[in-house]
Amino acid sequence: MAKDVWKIIPLLHEQVGQKGRATWGRRFLAWSAVVGYCGLLYYLSDQPRLRLPHVLPSSDTLAHVTAYAVLGWLWTVALRETWARCSSLTAVLFALIFTLGYGLSDEWHQSFVPGRVSSTVDVVADMIGGGLGAGGFFLWTRRRAEEDARPSGHPPAP
Repeated sequence: MAKDVWKIIPLLHEQVGQKGRATWGRRFLAWSAVVGYCGLLYYLSDQPRLRLPHVLPSSDTLAHVTAYAVLGWLWTVALRETWARCSSLTAVLFALIFTLGYGLSDEWHQSFVPGRVSSTVDVVADMIGGGLGAGGFFLWTRRRAEEDARPSGHPPAP
């Protein structure tokens, strides 16, 4: 009996270790994406004469919404990888708070960069983008869950 227990322990340890490494690796990758993307946004906001093509009348605002939607998406992925039981509403609220805080710090940073100006409109666009990114993540994951739950060979319901 005692010999059998000693045979099982290494197997359990191996399974737990593999699961822990995979989870840790996914968390690390998810948070690394957030930090890396924040670094990219910082780099772009540090450019003295960054000009966007004026395709639309509010191209700058649209660029802020789009950039921070990506950040909101990445933040939500990292949050869900870390705290799987976090509700969708809580994750969206955290994404809004984070993107608001990062947007504020980005605009403050831009106020010191020659040729750049800080704008309250940009901060609002950042927060809206973060909320859209987080909400988009949950719509996408819900759709994927519905597709996974659907039996094979059945067309999607209209």
